[in-house]
Amino acid sequence: MPHPIRLLALDVDGVLTDGTTSLASGDAETKRISFQDLDAVGVARRAGLELALVTGEDTPAVDAVATRFAIARVKRGAKDKLAALAELAAELGLGLNNLCYVGDNDRDAAALEKVGLGLAPANATPAARAAAHRVLTAAGGQGAAAEAVRLVLQLHEQAAAAGALETEMRRIVGESIAAHQNLLAESLPVLAAVAQEFTRAILSGRKILLFGNGGSAADAQHVAGELVGRFLKESEPWPAIALTTDTSILTCVGNDWEFADVFARQVRALARPGDVVVGISTSGKSANVLRALEHARQRGAVTIGFTGRNAGPMREVCDLCFCAPAPGTPRVQELHLLAWHSICELVEERVMQARTAVA
Repeated sequence: MPHPIRLLALDVDGVLTDGTTSLASGDAETKRISFQDLDAVGVARRAGLELALVTGEDTPAVDAVATRFAIARVKRGAKDKLAALAELAAELGLGLNNLCYVGDNDRDAAALEKVGLGLAPANATPAARAAAHRVLTAAGGQGAAAEAVRLVLQLHEQAAAAGALETEMRRIVGESIAAHQNLLAESLPVLAAVAQEFTRAILSGRKILLFGNGGSAADAQHVAGELVGRFLKESEPWPAIALTTDTSILTCVGNDWEFADVFARQVRALARPGDVVVGISTSGKSANVLRALEHARQRGAVTIGFTGRNAGPMREVCDLCFCAPAPGTPRVQELHLLAWHSICELVEERVMQARTAVA
């Protein structure tokens, strides 16, 4: 997260004023300021932002501007703006990265580069605009300070929102870690048994059929891809088919019969005794998944379910059922992914070992 801006430092001529001056009788100097800027400085003060003036001038006009804007911290006669800002930062126990400085001329360029947020009015010199992190749309004395205040306060709001997001993310990650710990404590026996069934099927020339809906369909395709392709090592392709990918079959069955049959008819066509048929449903209640598992059992296939803690009716149609010990679909899906990767790694290692031993 960017360093928070705690201090807004403003040049006077060309930032709070339009950079022009008028001389009255007795050489009295007058400056033009914007009520928009005046109001914005008050908003910044009420928001808790520290304020300062940093100017190369040391005239009564500087005192007048400081008084009108009610800014007590003033670095006057500051020909080295960067040094003046460093002094201000030290006085407040801040780093330069906690400062926003608005400057308009060449003398401000070095400071604009070094502070946390360097801003230049629209009519600043080319050197100042090039050095600034951002060029404002308003000119000096015509709303530049107000725009700077809005920008800094907007950054504060964004930082607060980011902090809230981080807190929520910490909660989510904590839930996920707890769910993974639950898997480690409760689920290893059933996952090891699933790995054994996959290994048996592959070594005995059987196949693995997988299916599910939505994210579970993606998991089915993911696992099939790992087995037909490869997981970690170069290996022979192994017979694994995701029944979620053929849109012609899915739409034909869904249209001519019903959606609850989209996997069952494929299982009836493809499953043989000794095959492994895997249904994935985070709720354990998906009708098309349950129906396909029922038909797989009727054909002598080994049925495996991947679901959530509340398995619903899925347990009744599965020889093995991994009930992810987690609350809510997102955490269940995270555990499914870990379980599948673990199973693929174990199966790959054992199938390759067995075939190497035979060779």
